[in-house]
Amino acid sequence: MNKKEKTSKNKIEELEEKIIDLSLKLRTKNIELEEVQKRNKTILSKLIHNIKNPIGVIFSFSEIMLESAEDYTSDKLKKHAQIINNSADFSIQFLNSLANYTRIHSQNFNLNKSSNNYIETVQSAIAFYKETAAKKNIELSKNFNEKPIFLNIDHSEILKVLKAIIHNAIRYSKSNTTIKISISQDKKNITTTITDQGIGISEVDLPNLCNEFFVVNTYSEDKQKCIGLSLNLANKILKLHNGYIKINSIIEQGTSVSIILPIK
Repeated sequence: MNKKEKTSKNKIEELEEKIIDLSLKLRTKNIELEEVQKRNKTILSKLIHNIKNPIGVIFSFSEIMLESAEDYTSDKLKKHAQIINNSADFSIQFLNSLANYTRIHSQNFNLNKSSNNYIETVQSAIAFYKETAAKKNIELSKNFNEKPIFLNIDHSEILKVLKAIIHNAIRYSKSNTTIKISISQDKKNITTTITDQGIGISEVDLPNLCNEFFVVNTYSEDKQKCIGLSLNLANKILKLHNGYIKINSIIEQGTSVSIILPIK
């Protein structure tokens, strides 16, 4: 084989390697595209399923109110208006959660990390739900040292995680109970545990709680079903911080949700 033939052969081999490499990259992109399409299909399906019922309720009761407005007593009017309000509130919450879900699962999403006093972040989450808890006579009991602990976190996103967990604890707790918020620390992690005295979760459902759109077949005291995204979003944010979520629960005795974040 002369020099010219050898050079030509080498170029062909290089070209073949590039083609193989491009084929592999194209295959990877196709798989990613299929996953995005699958997720979008799931989102659209859940959107239709979750919005159709409350909008139907709003339409039905508003139509009844318009048709028989003259016969309405103040009690009946208040009752039906509350049903409409609850359905509208659920719809808005679902759309907000869906928008947040889409944002966080986007390939362009990035955390905005900086050094933050984590204790202040926890305090802010507790303060936000103080009045909501008071309406059910629920005590938000703080069990931690208020000495500053600085972590490299996205304050806004971690605050959303804490608020989501506390909100769930309040929703699924009975009136006149206590929700304990404790913080512990070891050499590697900061653990924040929110423990309620609520309705609890079965062992069968526990492994699926962080799955997107997973809904336990139980109702809160306000007779509203959950959306099935808060724990999925919380888990996603914690994973992006190299942390994780841990849940323990006993039916009719309560639930403990632990948020674990690395110190470094």
